[in-house]
Amino acid sequence: MSTIEIIAEAAQGFEGIPKQAELLARAAVAADADAVKFQLVYADELATPDYRHYGLFRSLEMPDATWRSIIELVHEAGKRVYFDVFGVKSLGLAKELGADGVKLSTTEFYNQRLTELAFQTFDRLYLSIGGIPVEDIDTMMERTSGVDVCFMFGFQAEPTGLEKNNLLRLRSLQERCPGKKFGFMDHSLGTSEDALYLPLMTLGLGIACIEKHLTIEPILEIEDYVSALSAGRFKEFVRLVRKFESALGSASLTLTPDERSYRKKAVKVAVALEDLAPETGLTVENVGLKRVGERFAEARTIHELEHVLGKRLKKATGKDEPITEDAV
Repeated sequence: MSTIEIIAEAAQGFEGIPKQAELLARAAVAADADAVKFQLVYADELATPDYRHYGLFRSLEMPDATWRSIIELVHEAGKRVYFDVFGVKSLGLAKELGADGVKLSTTEFYNQRLTELAFQTFDRLYLSIGGIPVEDIDTMMERTSGVDVCFMFGFQAEPTGLEKNNLLRLRSLQERCPGKKFGFMDHSLGTSEDALYLPLMTLGLGIACIEKHLTIEPILEIEDYVSALSAGRFKEFVRLVRKFESALGSASLTLTPDERSYRKKAVKVAVALEDLAPETGLTVENVGLKRVGERFAEARTIHELEHVLGKRLKKATGKDEPITEDAV
């Protein structure tokens, strides 16, 4: 069984502070997430100077050397680093720094030049489809034919209420786009129980990964904290996913040895309702269905009464003994 990838979404939570970025990376590693993801922000790639968050975006810009040290820290722990990229500059830097993959958020869904470059630059790609009409998703599916990309489902309503997730839409998308990989971006309130348990519901929907926000401590109210888990709760979240993903097992329809054993114990078999002599004709009066003891575990028993009715016994069979295949 493939392990579902868990991405610790640090987003803008580093707030342009190198030490804060390091703490988030260390928290993701300590929580045993598979990867940590940051937004690689350059204000002029994202917005015009008159945009209300332009100043915030500018404050998030950090030296290349800082990002390089973060990547080294995470790689030394055997984990992956991803970046959200918002233009050619950030995409190129992500490649230069040795990032393991990139994500294109809903912000960049219609940026055809950037998406095409990303497809050519990285083998590991994530693309948000949150808030995108299905007709446009269809078009993107055609454009990504032959490209290994995971489509990320979910949206941020700061936080996103439980009833607004529409998880069944994931199944509809999978049916509409066979062979494509999907992931879930959970934006539940980080301090609620929903943040731990809602993503577990997506395990049975065939997702490839879960992206969950990570913060140092919610009480600090650093950027992107609303939907984020604290470092300690993120570790518990990882534990829960790893525990319950084991229940997914295999998609094979072949019964396991345990299931075959259960069936043999649970299913009734044809038995004689009285002592029967050889050549006795079998009817509903002298044959019925019952569970039998372990001593008949290896016998070639018959589960359906219709397979013996109207036939004759080849050998004597005592009361409550099974009518076996070689006896009729």
